[in-house]
Amino acid sequence: MTDKHIVVVSGGTATNSLVSLFQSLSQNVTYVLPISDNGGSTSEILRVLGGPAIGDIRSRITRLITHEGFKNLLSYRLSEDGEEAKQEWTQIVEGVHPIWDGIEIHCKEMVRAFLIHVHMELLKKSRTPATNFRFELASIGNMLLTGARLFIGSLDGAIELILRMTRVDHNVQILPGLNTNYTYHISAQLQNGDIITGQSQISHPNEAPAQVLGSTTSVNLYDPQSTSSSNLYSLNNTQHEDIPYQHPDLLISQLKFSKTVNSPLKSPISRIFYINPYGEEIHPKANSRTIKCLKGADLIVYSVGSLMTSIIPVLILQGIGHSISENITASKVLLLNGNLDRETSGMTALDFINTIHAAAIYSFHDSNSHLKLRHIDVITHLVYMEDCEISVNVERIEALGIKCVKVKTDQASVNGNIHLYDLLDLQENLHELLET
Repeated sequence: MTDKHIVVVSGGTATNSLVSLFQSLSQNVTYVLPISDNGGSTSEILRVLGGPAIGDIRSRITRLITHEGFKNLLSYRLSEDGEEAKQEWTQIVEGVHPIWDGIEIHCKEMVRAFLIHVHMELLKKSRTPATNFRFELASIGNMLLTGARLFIGSLDGAIELILRMTRVDHNVQILPGLNTNYTYHISAQLQNGDIITGQSQISHPNEAPAQVLGSTTSVNLYDPQSTSSSNLYSLNNTQHEDIPYQHPDLLISQLKFSKTVNSPLKSPISRIFYINPYGEEIHPKANSRTIKCLKGADLIVYSVGSLMTSIIPVLILQGIGHSISENITASKVLLLNGNLDRETSGMTALDFINTIHAAAIYSFHDSNSHLKLRHIDVITHLVYMEDCEISVNVERIEALGIKCVKVKTDQASVNGNIHLYDLLDLQENLHELLET
């Protein structure tokens, strides 16, 4: 194992299966994750307490934990039944829930302090009915990270504290693309001109009629009359007077969604961008620690997962494109997915490459420095599966100066029409790239 620095740009779920592989390649691994995922239990935290989305970060921390008690605690979710969930939460805060059994008493009291802190903040918000917190399916790991962030006042600091508390190797870093205490949302502009607002709405739309946040009114997402802007603006004005203004599309609850929804979008995505609460495009600056890591990395990996909502939200941040292109010694590897998804339906490997290149250019914002940015300045290698569902035109890609590396497919995965990498072959190829 080397001590060369690997930086992995990714979202949560898909790359979690490769964490052990990255850890086997080097003692020095940094994971850079977006903070724009507004789905699941994170959506309730964003609605009631605000702040950045930390679901992907919690998911990565949980995957890295080796202490069984802490792993169980951070991965624990409350009941799907609202009343049962509230009772469970009370037991956890009071320290009498069975989930504490695997944690030493001194560690338990340290963790409880942050859960009590977030509990107090939720009680303050409960003075207004519209901001009552819904506890069903709440992630304890998300609550802990939120409590630590609110107490410390820094997302970076909260992540570092949780990593040390849970005894994750000190050589491992987890960095948010943005170090912020505010909520940042993304939108997707489709080629037909439509705009989809919110990461969860882009990736995992509700399958059934969804509840508007803070209200008892349900809207049918498939009924144009029900989801019109005028109706949602009306709901915003009449039922959310005590909540800071949010774009109406973000008022639709994302607490319960299905990741199995994979129907293609009405039109391909032309670009991803950050928005303020009014839906206006903004250009946030990247976390300074993230920029520093990218500049000094020996291997940069754009990992498997959702291209448009896991990788691009990091790459479009100001400073990211410059830091990647400025690092002329690192291998910069696009680890291509084995299958297309809702966000990338119909795309080829070259389309993936062009999308990443365009995002890096976008990150320069008002600077003219990007005018000479080549594809090879952002991606030096494409790693793909031999039986990949995504079309790979090796000749056209290598004409850009990008080397194509074919890796074996895990044949057992193909039976379910899901293509996964043969981990041993992938490890050998990434090791070679790391050492060159």
